[in-house]
Amino acid sequence: MITPFFWMTEPSVLNQKQNHKEFINPDDIPWTEWLMPGTYFKLLFCDIANGAFTIIMKVDPGTTASVHWHLGSAQAYILEGNFYYDKDDVGNTKNCYTCEIGGAVHQPYSPDGCIMLAFSQGPIAGYHEGKMVLVADAQLHFDLAKQNNAIKNATVVGYTHLPQKDEA
Repeated sequence: MITPFFWMTEPSVLNQKQNHKEFINPDDIPWTEWLMPGTYFKLLFCDIANGAFTIIMKVDPGTTASVHWHLGSAQAYILEGNFYYDKDDVGNTKNCYTCEIGGAVHQPYSPDGCIMLAFSQGPIAGYHEGKMVLVADAQLHFDLAKQNNAIKNATVVGYTHLPQKDEA
């Protein structure tokens, strides 16, 4: 019988915590203006190394997003209000989940405004007049939140340098 080797036989909880809080109250994070007029975000998690980020996004009533392309999948849960992909959509999307798969190109809108919890697994490319004008990656979200003094409660993961045998 083969016995699996578990590489983490004595995990250190202290090392996993690093310097971030285990639980944060999003009310303690100020809203940061996002990339389109009428949109704001609170950065909860940012992994600069792999590009993933988690935000709470607020969209003002009547806001139509710019056409954009998801390079990685994005998931959202609508906490308040409504959010649509097609002008012919009707109904209530509050308490609904959506997944925008990697490669999706769309222009959502929110006639009444909304607040959503969004998990992005990669950058978003923004377009204007048919040309790509911006790539919104984890680093950009970190930089915007930092300029607004809104990262002290966020969990931020960056690149880690592991010493080689020669350096140790």
